[in-house]
Amino acid sequence: MNRTSIPTLIGVFTSLFVIWALHTFIVVDDCVEQGGSYQYSSGMCLLENGQLYDASLATLVVVLYFFVGFAVSLLVSATIRRLFSINKPK
Repeated sequence: MNRTSIPTLIGVFTSLFVIWALHTFIVVDDCVEQGGSYQYSSGMCLLENGQLYDASLATLVVVLYFFVGFAVSLLVSATIRRLFSINKPK
């Protein structure tokens, strides 16, 4: 692995962490606010009455994850390159 790919790798891992935190914030908190409990093993929200809760946010959330992941990865990578003056080989 060369020196210029390290900031990109750090940016990708940072974006994965941000997407995980965003997922917890959006999906799990929405489930709990509806009076349910989120089943991490199945990825579903189970309401108190035994019904499954579907927030109908799946398409919107996937698009949001894509754009957030791309933006965070690019921002972190560019910031690391500027801080450590890592230039691409000519």
